[in-house]
Amino acid sequence: MNTNFENGKGPVRPAGVSPAFGQGDNLDRRLFVALRTRGHWRPLQSALVVLTQAGNWGLLWIELAVIFWLAGAPHRGSLVAATIAFVYLTLILNFAIKLALRRRRPVNADPALKPLVRVPSSMSFPSSHAAMSFAAAGVFARYFPLFFPLFYGLALIMSLSRIYVGVHYPSDVLAGAVVGLAAGGAALVLLN
Repeated sequence: MNTNFENGKGPVRPAGVSPAFGQGDNLDRRLFVALRTRGHWRPLQSALVVLTQAGNWGLLWIELAVIFWLAGAPHRGSLVAATIAFVYLTLILNFAIKLALRRRRPVNADPALKPLVRVPSSMSFPSSHAAMSFAAAGVFARYFPLFFPLFYGLALIMSLSRIYVGVHYPSDVLAGAVVGLAAGGAALVLLN
């Protein structure tokens, strides 16, 4: 199963690609394998695949903002504008971090664990889905503070779906959530 391992010393990494992140890498990989290979009940798997694909480019959050706008929510125009702005600013920031760190996706270390969705790029750390989702949750929490657990809950499920479908390590998702929480915090400050 570990076809990309050399002499039992760890995964082979292409030149110019940073290794995973030291001692925690083994735990990170074990958590990834556990989440990728267990608990794949067909209806849950189908639902998480649809959810994770809906999060591509932050479209789920933008569509949600448009739904609130069409439903006549207060401050709906600024909700849509702020969602678009913070989702895409977070995506740009996250992509810059990916380019700097160049961590490869799990499928590169273990091709036998094929992802359930198309892999958007070879860079893995941090997760853009997690970053955009937590940034958007911050925007939504600013406009609808009573419902902040729902928005952050959706961001968490979106983030975990990326491990479940096999495109991110847990540390990728955690780092993406931190980037997104920082962007969401900035949104809360700037929108006030």
